[in-house]
Amino acid sequence: MNPKFEIRYLDVSWYDKETVLSIKESFISLKVEYDDELQRFVCNTELYPKAQGIKLGQLAFRYTNDNKTSPYFETADGKRVTLKKVYDADTTKTWWIEASNWNFKGKFWENTAYRTAGQLIVYLNNQICQINIGSSEFTAPQLERYLADFKSDLWELILDEGSYITGKAKETQKGGVSEESFELINNVLSHAQKILNSPKSELREIQILKPRKMVKPVARTFMELSTKGNRKLLTSRATQPSYNVPENRYILFALERIHQILKQLVTIANSKINRFEDTIIKLEERHNSFGTHKQIDKNLVRKDLIKLKSLYNLDHLNSLLERKFISLQSSINTSVNLPIWYLKIGSVTRNGDSYFVGVKIQYEDQWFEGKQGVRNVFIKFEQLHFAQLLDRDFEYEVKGDIVQNNGVTSYGVAWYTYTLVSLKGIKIIGGKALDNRKNKFQSLKNQAVTIDSNGWVKQLTSKELGEQEREKKSIHKRIGFYKDNYGKAKKLYDFLEPKLTKFKSLISELKKMGVKSLPTFPNSMTFVQNPNYQSVHSGYIKIREITNLSDEDLLLSLEKIEAIGLVNMPLLYERWCLLQIIKVLVQNFHYQPTEDWKRKLLSIVSTGNHNESINFKNIHLKRNIRLSYEPTLENGRTPDFVMDVDFYKKDGSENSKRLVMDAKFYSDELFARTGGISRIIKTLYHDKNYSENGKNGVFILHPAKNTVLDKVSPQKWGDNSYLGELEMFNWDNPLRNEHFHEYGAICANPVLRLSYLDEFQRLIGMFLQYGIENNKLGGSPDDVESINFCIACGSHDLKNIETNKGNSRSSWYECNDCKHFTTYNHCYKCDTRLIKNGEYWSYHSQMPMEPLNIKCPSCESLI
Repeated sequence: MNPKFEIRYLDVSWYDKETVLSIKESFISLKVEYDDELQRFVCNTELYPKAQGIKLGQLAFRYTNDNKTSPYFETADGKRVTLKKVYDADTTKTWWIEASNWNFKGKFWENTAYRTAGQLIVYLNNQICQINIGSSEFTAPQLERYLADFKSDLWELILDEGSYITGKAKETQKGGVSEESFELINNVLSHAQKILNSPKSELREIQILKPRKMVKPVARTFMELSTKGNRKLLTSRATQPSYNVPENRYILFALERIHQILKQLVTIANSKINRFEDTIIKLEERHNSFGTHKQIDKNLVRKDLIKLKSLYNLDHLNSLLERKFISLQSSINTSVNLPIWYLKIGSVTRNGDSYFVGVKIQYEDQWFEGKQGVRNVFIKFEQLHFAQLLDRDFEYEVKGDIVQNNGVTSYGVAWYTYTLVSLKGIKIIGGKALDNRKNKFQSLKNQAVTIDSNGWVKQLTSKELGEQEREKKSIHKRIGFYKDNYGKAKKLYDFLEPKLTKFKSLISELKKMGVKSLPTFPNSMTFVQNPNYQSVHSGYIKIREITNLSDEDLLLSLEKIEAIGLVNMPLLYERWCLLQIIKVLVQNFHYQPTEDWKRKLLSIVSTGNHNESINFKNIHLKRNIRLSYEPTLENGRTPDFVMDVDFYKKDGSENSKRLVMDAKFYSDELFARTGGISRIIKTLYHDKNYSENGKNGVFILHPAKNTVLDKVSPQKWGDNSYLGELEMFNWDNPLRNEHFHEYGAICANPVLRLSYLDEFQRLIGMFLQYGIENNKLGGSPDDVESINFCIACGSHDLKNIETNKGNSRSSWYECNDCKHFTTYNHCYKCDTRLIKNGEYWSYHSQMPMEPLNIKCPSCESLI
């Protein structure tokens, strides 16, 4: 269902309580979506009680058809508040706003409904809209910095393709500053100063008073003689130079544009200086935090022990098994008389479609099972999902239809096959897995008691210290990289910042001479004959070329975006998230956007065009990415961002995978009121089916810092983000076996400068490294099938390290650029691929008491 209305923020200036002087609209309307469960439209917005001094406008509603019915609010106590009609003469639009009290001093209508967090129900003819109002913790300086960072990031992406002042690598030092560009700017400045010293002018006739003997008469002179007689001073013809000629007007325009571009370059350079400085500090803190001991999270240890204790409790296990069994209702055999079998499950067979098994019919019987060199016994499944009910080293009582095939002898070994055709009931009765879990619990409990006695500080093992040294080596390399880039940004800033004052002074002097700016280039001989005019013009053209702004439309769009104010924060956050995604793809993972990407990006940011997409490619990794903004899925839903990856495997086969991301500018309070990230993720993944029946990964991007109430991972990022690494919600247990790392939420807060981009990098890196793979191995090698890359720096230049462990399936890689170390392994319980990227970049959960070891995201094995 589509809304027949739109909601925007308005800044209305009033002459009196009935007369509108002007109306300023937010540049794009608020997002409105239909909620099937609530049977109404829903819109989310925020209050900013800590942002005193910033005027954010008021909510306004407009019908998009010819409806003239007065809309109204309904308050929590059932009171109806009719909205006031406001007509915008400039746009001929009719808006409806709340006008509860007229403020005589400030000359504006006050609104009360939009002052406190909560829900607001708006009735717009036959459509209802629920507005969820959250209360944001952002202060005015934080909001201003957020807006400034957004604009700076946008300019950086447009102007800065791999360097700080030019996108043409052949004209620059690698990743750095062009000396030719410095010379060009100095040259333009020098010639502009020479123009100011001797500007082109035209003599223009004027009339002034002169002594009688010096007068060049005009008509007024004779009138003065005839009417006023003998006077000492009479009106005379004269001339004076005018500098407001087309050549100077164009030079002023060019200097203004150069000043604007250089101003943005200075802003970008300063932003990079701060970012690189912060990054260096963060990396040095990480480097210095390593030691021979590590602090252990006792809450996570306690949670693990409670869970492990439940894993050998038969009542608890059979309760979980029954829930899983009931989920297979369509496969349950309803026959009354089915025999009882007893099964002892062994390992998975090589082809992965069956288990080695022990079988008996009476509980007292001996197990009929494999015997070395004599026989093999295994069980297959008529319906493959029956295998999900069985785990290795458990013994089961099964009521169902099991067919025994005749034994086949091969090379002296008899092979016996049992096939589970149908089920009526199943329960766990024992098995060595229970003893193993009980022993593991006791071992971990004893370990926890020891760590507790040491104040929850653990001494690292030699293996853990070795892995730590590898991570320190990588961090040290990255610190050197960022220090080098910090130096280049600082050099650019130190050169350009003083030049701004000089260009501003030249512009001011030209304006004092009466020159008006004109963008039209005059085809006059001045630009051929005068080297100063010629040099400023050609310098302006070259500066636009090397800053990738040759397209006039790009500059105009950027100038338009510069006027964006703090009006529609949720929408601004959406656009900010888009910029961060692009920054990670381009700057961190080295994907190259297609030629038309800038125009598309500016179109999205300035107009909100739906279903717009930007394409990227990485020829080294043989991957193409299509990043779409608000595309329409086949089911009719429109998430904020969809990332489609087409890639080639190492064997040459082509594959594709999709990641869906949705930006939610929610406060902690609004998250809590709407059911937390659990309900929102479930709504997007299941109810709105952004996953398209489990095919896509679905993740929320949000700025709230306290949404992860039940932390599951000991890593620092686990405080605020959830990457689907372990079970967290009461609804996701049936999904864990197959859909791990496919839904979650990251804290992408624009004010948390030291970490927000890393959250994007970890999420997108996880998807590109792990999410596009089939991670259920079935005995195949642990290495990924796509081309490997480094999640820490994005490099494709990796060195395969020969493993010194007994697992021949595993693979080890070291990045030649940043020395980051990655290991590809598998879970020994369920054979799921595991990728270790060091403590910081690993998206799998670590084990609380084994800081550099990880848990399987599929089975969450603790044993």
